[in-house]
Amino acid sequence: MRNMLHCRRGSAAFATVVALVPLIGTMALGGEAAMWYVTQQRAQGTADAAAYSAALRLACDASGQAGTSCNNTQTYDYRGKEVAAQNAFCNASGDPTYPGSKCVTLPSGMSQSVTIAQLTAWNGTNCAGGANCFVQATITQTQPAYLARMLGMSTINLGATAVAQVDGALSQPPCVLALTGSVTFQGAATVSSPTCGISSNSSAANAIGFIGNAGIQVNAPSYTVGGCSQTGGSQCTGVKTYQQPIPDPLSAVNTALAALKTTAFANRNSSTTPKPYETCSCYNSSNNVTLSSPPALSGTYYFSGNVRINGTPTITGQATLILFAGATLTITGNPTIQLTGMGAPSGPLAATVLAKMAKIVIYDGETTPGNQSVNISGSATSYFNGIVYAPNANLTYAGNSSNVAPATGCYEVIAAAVKFQGNTTLDNSKCPSSTTNPGSGAEPNVQTVRLVQ
Repeated sequence: MRNMLHCRRGSAAFATVVALVPLIGTMALGGEAAMWYVTQQRAQGTADAAAYSAALRLACDASGQAGTSCNNTQTYDYRGKEVAAQNAFCNASGDPTYPGSKCVTLPSGMSQSVTIAQLTAWNGTNCAGGANCFVQATITQTQPAYLARMLGMSTINLGATAVAQVDGALSQPPCVLALTGSVTFQGAATVSSPTCGISSNSSAANAIGFIGNAGIQVNAPSYTVGGCSQTGGSQCTGVKTYQQPIPDPLSAVNTALAALKTTAFANRNSSTTPKPYETCSCYNSSNNVTLSSPPALSGTYYFSGNVRINGTPTITGQATLILFAGATLTITGNPTIQLTGMGAPSGPLAATVLAKMAKIVIYDGETTPGNQSVNISGSATSYFNGIVYAPNANLTYAGNSSNVAPATGCYEVIAAAVKFQGNTTLDNSKCPSSTTNPGSGAEPNVQTVRLVQ
């Protein structure tokens, strides 16, 4: 008996078992806390997405394009809760079944709530005119505690809040708009457009892209549906990404001109000298017409052949150049070009369409998306007081070309995609802050959406 009482065999194992009890409990409690953290992070991500989606719905109304270029068939509250449901957060009852919902019947003792609210002010910032320019999304989940009951916690309340702001500070339409592709800067391009800016409707990661860092200078409010990419420097810092698309303000013009045929004209010529209000097949030995210091252009010119401006001519006047599908315009050499939109063009089109063409200087009727049929390069010094409109074409500014809007006008570019490369310069610094797309009918209102909490 004495030997048994003094025997120490197995004591270490006993002590280990005793020590493991609190250790295992602590580890289990840590695992439960980790699950809380994961749920909290999911709730925060869902709140961010819900607030942003609901704010996009408000931006749709504010843009003036509801029902056309943006979808307003559901309320802002619906849009926010729809995104929450797609991330498995739903109100316990009373909500409809949202498309793509991942909500399931919750275990006993667990509940969720999703609240989407409009705000007229947040964090000391008031909305203009008392409007609702903030959207707050609140996600909560209440669940029973397990091991945490030992600490006196019977239920755990998890939640997250996010606030998104609709900002109309960039309410004027952009001077450079890429309808489907990217706006790209390369080389030592310089763009100064401080009052009307640059925009791309592309949803790509490089919707606005900066290639290289050798002197690219861009002074313009920039915003895009997609992202911004850069190979050096910090050019993307001032670009507002993941915004609402900007509707094509001249889509009616494109529809009408795309349907226009050369047979609609009473007079058609195939000489090398274009005439206003007629189609010019422009066929000579090289299948081109070259404009070289003609008298001041005046009128609306329709080209079905290829047009070149090269050498050192001076091209001036008030004119609208219409390129049918398949026609091209190439500007090279060192010409001086000073063209202003017609203001009241003529041709075999309805008066309503002609009115929308009021400030078009060049229209490119390219029908194959992505083709390049307008190329401005060389050392051309020019201004186009009005709009260069190429809805399906990629427009390139290259070489040392300089495009400067006059003091009393403004130069706008609407194309499928726009590229600035080489030492090209676009100076729109004289455009007024109230710049609009002339003759566009309903002016698109640029609304940006960003998370502020």
